[in-house]
Amino acid sequence: MDAYRTFVLPIFLYGCETWTWTEVQMGGLEVTHSNCLRRIVGMKLKDRHRLETIREQCGTSSLELMVCRRTLQWHVLRMDEDRLPWQVFDC
Repeated sequence: MDAYRTFVLPIFLYGCETWTWTEVQMGGLEVTHSNCLRRIVGMKLKDRHRLETIREQCGTSSLELMVCRRTLQWHVLRMDEDRLPWQVFDC
């Protein structure tokens, strides 16, 4: 899982702070992310395990949530340090 977080996720999330993505694009990325997690855990799609349990086992969240977090963090980092969001997120 460490190799996945180190090598694969940065490729998925490269430049996501500035993306304007559609539901179809995000859906495709989610499917790929889910397939990678299933392979890591050793489950097949036909085993019919819930994606939430697979994410829990891997200690990760959905790719859409990761993109939203990074986008929000990027916007906060661009603000002045005296603004409230900067202080709340403790960037």
